[in-house]
Amino acid sequence: MTRSFLLAICLCLGTLSTASAEMGPQLKIGELVLKLNGSGVRTKTLVQVYEAGLYLMKPNTDAPTILAADELMAIRIKITSGFVSQSTLVSSLKEGIASSTRDNPAAYARETEQLQLLLQDAVNKNDIYDFVYVPQKGINVLKNAKVLGVIPGLEFKKAFFGIWLSDSPVDKSLRKGLLAGKGGSD
Repeated sequence: MTRSFLLAICLCLGTLSTASAEMGPQLKIGELVLKLNGSGVRTKTLVQVYEAGLYLMKPNTDAPTILAADELMAIRIKITSGFVSQSTLVSSLKEGIASSTRDNPAAYARETEQLQLLLQDAVNKNDIYDFVYVPQKGINVLKNAKVLGVIPGLEFKKAFFGIWLSDSPVDKSLRKGLLAGKGGSD
């Protein structure tokens, strides 16, 4: 039993160290290039669920500044588990929005419903979702480089990016990795 537990810990630590290698060092949006600010892995019950990367115009380690900024930025999520389904993805994003808005998800009910409608397709291991905030437009939702739609509003962007960057993030270790400010987690 102890041996199995130690093996599981070693496997988890091994996957954590490869997270930044899975996220590209930059993300091109039109003519602009965003740089990887940091990355990390979301785990649940010792299972790696997805890898995430935060892309910004310039490095930044201050979450409140990033959340408030009305500038081009993106969160990339790569699904790394076959256990993630469309319903679990949507459910976890909705829970994250509720947490980042201090349990006031009703304020973003319309936008959350839009998100749910955009994320209707089946989710498969290795799918890549990009959530690209464009000032004056909103969050562009892409799956495997295909545009699914846009959810308008700076306030919703703050709530959505708050899933990972707020004071009550979905995963504190992942938050730390995203805020590394130097292209990866330590």
